Amino acid sequence: MELIMNRYHSVLSIAGSDSGGCAGIQADIKSISANGG
Repeated sequence: MELIMNRYHSVLSIAGSDSGGCAGIQADIKSISANGG
């Protein structure tokens, strides 16, 4: 029987919002996604 383990990593983002999309939570989401999150 093959054992498959999933590893989940947590990310904590404390950010505001930026209407331009270049900072804040929008930038955090882009960074997290680019790093496999």
